[in-house]
Amino acid sequence: MSHAYLIEIEQDTVGLVIREAEGYRFYATRRSFSLLERNLFDTASAAHHAVLGIHGPADASRSSMVPLHSPAAAE
Repeated sequence: MSHAYLIEIEQDTVGLVIREAEGYRFYATRRSFSLLERNLFDTASAAHHAVLGIHGPADASRSSMVPLHSPAAAE
């Protein structure tokens, strides 16, 4: 399981979700998602759903959550 994910819509990164002790924290990379900035979610998927709530659920098929892996984990 990854501890960080990029959330993308149409291959455009709109945010980053990072696992913390309390849950998953969202960091916006686009101003239109700043309402979610630093919000804490129980799961990375919950953050993804919140992004779709702002952008529109019709975009779910054009969105993705891409796991990030640390260089040390890749060795």
